[in-house]
Amino acid sequence: MGSRIPPVRRAVILAAGKATRLGGANKLLVEAGGVPVHRWHERLLRGIPTTIITRTEDVKAVSEATPWARVIAHDETDGPVGALRAYLSITRWPAEETIVLFADTLLAPQPLPEGSWVGVAPAPARTWDLPSRWGWTRGKPHLAVCVGIYAFAYPERLYAAIRAIAIGPEVSFSELLQRYASDTQLRQNTVRGWHDAGDPAAIAAVPDFENVPSEDPPKSDVVGWVETALTR
Repeated sequence: MGSRIPPVRRAVILAAGKATRLGGANKLLVEAGGVPVHRWHERLLRGIPTTIITRTEDVKAVSEATPWARVIAHDETDGPVGALRAYLSITRWPAEETIVLFADTLLAPQPLPEGSWVGVAPAPARTWDLPSRWGWTRGKPHLAVCVGIYAFAYPERLYAAIRAIAIGPEVSFSELLQRYASDTQLRQNTVRGWHDAGDPAAIAAVPDFENVPSEDPPKSDVVGWVETALTR
């Protein structure tokens, strides 16, 4: 038997928000770890055909900075779900597996598995006094949260789920995930080297871009588990 042919895949980066926490700067063009944010995404996606959804005022600058991607303007204030709907409408419901990446989600280079999944990673947590089988102990609970990367094996089902939602800026991405998961299993995929680039404090904590490929998954004093929260 011959080797199995992997599915054709596409990716879309959602970067059409107002970025109020960054003073209105486009999230792909700010620097994190010594390089513009779009460099992180280019390295992660590794040649997967990619479309960027961004504001009209930023199309020229983003296009010049990312010749490896197609750039589409989207000015509606309808949040990430609305931006994704615009992408799927323009591309006429692509048959290929689709990876959706939020612009402010930075990840170390790593394999992106096939199928439908939600990217999760440990979130920073406060130190608490927590119960354990040895009595009370002090440590940080392991909080697994969605971190802004998703894969959908059936874009046509994704588009149908979006059409069933009344789109608006307050519509959470978790509502879309729940609708998609009603007839298609969504697995959890634990991703490595996650960092947020949504505000100046988070960007200041991003490690140097050149050192990330050799970075080991972070070790923490985990003392418990919490159910995954669909927060992104």
